[in-house]
Amino acid sequence: MKLLVILGKSLLIPFALLLLVHFFIKDRSYDLAMIFNAFPMPVLIGLGLFISMLLIPERTWFRSTLIVTLLLAAHWLFSYYGFHRVEIDKDNNHILLWNIDNRKFLPREELKEQIDLFEPDIMAFLETRKLSMTELKYLKEQFPQYQFNIVQGYFLIATKGNIELIDYQKFEITKFHTFKASIDGKNRTLMIADVGVKGGYFNQWQDIEKIHAEALKNKVDMVFGDFNTPYESYHFNDFRKDYQSFHDVSEGFTATWPKGLPLLELDQIWVDEDIEPITLKKFYFKDYSNHDMLIGSFNFND
Repeated sequence: MKLLVILGKSLLIPFALLLLVHFFIKDRSYDLAMIFNAFPMPVLIGLGLFISMLLIPERTWFRSTLIVTLLLAAHWLFSYYGFHRVEIDKDNNHILLWNIDNRKFLPREELKEQIDLFEPDIMAFLETRKLSMTELKYLKEQFPQYQFNIVQGYFLIATKGNIELIDYQKFEITKFHTFKASIDGKNRTLMIADVGVKGGYFNQWQDIEKIHAEALKNKVDMVFGDFNTPYESYHFNDFRKDYQSFHDVSEGFTATWPKGLPLLELDQIWVDEDIEPITLKKFYFKDYSNHDMLIGSFNFND
């Protein structure tokens, strides 16, 4: 029993350091990014509970650690879980975003159900290298109201009108497209991004900074994609100044990866001040992708 208490006390300092990294220091360097991403809030809560159990014989330490852990759980629940529910309104605009990597085949029935239900104005698919010509033909025949465009970087973009590609950039394994599409009767400037992880390290913030700079340069209305970086990252601070995230209107847990577990919010949608985010619904199909499918509802203020 004493050994367990000693173990519990020995873990308190590392636990405190992890909390310091998560809330204050964040992912400001390569090494810190590895720690920051390896210990998201649910993992920290689990670690806090584990340490609390070890310290049960020491009542003061046990209570203190348990209180901290319960506060973490409350913070996680109220900051990363959306309790509101919004009814589907087809008068709103919708975007469907999905990273379909690691799949065996296209989920035709599930995809058709969501498209018929929401009638998205734009659909964006990432990591489409496994998409076959047969599957692409199916999409075009099943949804003739959309123009399906496979563009460089393994993106599939579907709109109800033509798109105009403005710019494509690639930095090592990160790539993004800037393009124009007609939504709600007006041409909108959009950007789709797929931020890669280089060498197993979470050091992609330079790419995020470049994406942000290009978005401002081209007056992009909406930026969306897989950023491979959690929403709470230090490196989204510039994005937060100039764009709004759908994080605050998410229904249920905000996390989008992995495999339906509420760990990391990697897939994100950012919009400028002329767009009002209404709600973000997520759907996980375990047989098709380890990322959630995102469907965001929004309105234009202009």
